[in-house]
Amino acid sequence: MPKRINSTVPVILTMTCLFSFSALAALPTPSQQNQGIKDPGVQNGQARAGGALPGLNPLEMKFFSSSRERFQNIDAVQNGLGPRYNGTGCTTCHAWPSVGGSSPTHNPQIAMATANGAQNSIPSFINLNGPVRVARFVKNPDGTADGGVHDLFVISGRSDAPGCKITQPNFDAQLANNNIVFRIPTPLYGLGLVENVSEQTLNNVLASNAPLKAQLGIRGHFNVNGNDGTITRFGWKAQNKSLLMFAGEAYNVETGATNDLFPNERETDPNCQFNHQHPEDTTDLSGINNSGSPASDYSSDIVNFAAFSRLSAAPQPASPTNDSTHGKAVFNSIGCQLCHTPTLVTDKSTYTAQNNVSFNPYSDFAVHAMGSGLADGVTQGTANGQEFRTAPLWGVGQRLFFMHDGRTTDLIQAISQHASPGSEANAVIQNFKSLTPQDQQSLLVFLRSL
Repeated sequence: MPKRINSTVPVILTMTCLFSFSALAALPTPSQQNQGIKDPGVQNGQARAGGALPGLNPLEMKFFSSSRERFQNIDAVQNGLGPRYNGTGCTTCHAWPSVGGSSPTHNPQIAMATANGAQNSIPSFINLNGPVRVARFVKNPDGTADGGVHDLFVISGRSDAPGCKITQPNFDAQLANNNIVFRIPTPLYGLGLVENVSEQTLNNVLASNAPLKAQLGIRGHFNVNGNDGTITRFGWKAQNKSLLMFAGEAYNVETGATNDLFPNERETDPNCQFNHQHPEDTTDLSGINNSGSPASDYSSDIVNFAAFSRLSAAPQPASPTNDSTHGKAVFNSIGCQLCHTPTLVTDKSTYTAQNNVSFNPYSDFAVHAMGSGLADGVTQGTANGQEFRTAPLWGVGQRLFFMHDGRTTDLIQAISQHASPGSEANAVIQNFKSLTPQDQQSLLVFLRSL
């Protein structure tokens, strides 16, 4: 395969509520909601994420470093790009605040639409200062459920795709029919820890604080694998079982590269298929990369991508202040921690120093009904059109865009949009609105410290 261009278990440690529900309901309502409240904004300074898990041995560290380099490769058609694609490499999506994160400040999809002579128009929902987005159609033309990704761009016109003449989907028509929904990238930091949480621990988390959850209308359930019934936990609807599956699906769907998990081309036009051997990404028996990590050199791209995610450290919070410490107490007092579980513990691990490690993702990794306001109408596994995985809050301090579709950059808006008819978060959001302005502000400071 040609070289690519390198572009540069224990029972959960749950936190208990500081007040009872009845005490929460009795909190005074401020005379003017959100008076003077402001999202502190993205924290400046060095990225607090993107490094390796602490304690890796030398071989593991080499594998991490090499897989991180592979993650930054940019694909051309001869390497597997297209025929349809949303990005030309992993860092198209996962770039901020460092490699492995989420959408960057300037959307690279704008430039790639016409790179190498490509003749794509830019859909109206993609803009330079907006998030990287992928589009899903809710229904097929015959009214049956769709829900799949419809790639933004095609390779037609590119200098490395002579003769290909396929066209982009008619996104304007889908917008006019209210048949299109969007997703933005989820950060990959610390996901090896998430992958290694036992099913029993996750079940214990979901079952904890049951009386208070019932009072607040919080239910939730896990998305599960249809074959073995085990918990799936990656993606906006927790639809993927493992980091390898997450990487393999993304490489095929977002970039177009066939691989050992997704070995067949999605586009059937023979004039747009330039690599006649499949999968395009597979085990490299020659090991010619000479990265210093034989494990990386022989492994396929998707194995490297999964390894980078698996061996990445969790985002590090900022140093606590009096305001953020108080905000953390407010966070717990109004019920946020009932879904955004602060602390989980890993199971046994094959990786050095990763056995029984406590970490702080602020998620229960279950899916919850978020109401009509956030509903996208897409069912994935056992997650229906109103259900989404509890978004992990670690790293929020340096994140640019919020919600599954990147609809806002403002934490206040992100919080308020948790509430709508049918949402399990309605009572918690009402508790937030009942806080004094000072407590609301402290909560925002705490979130931006994560």
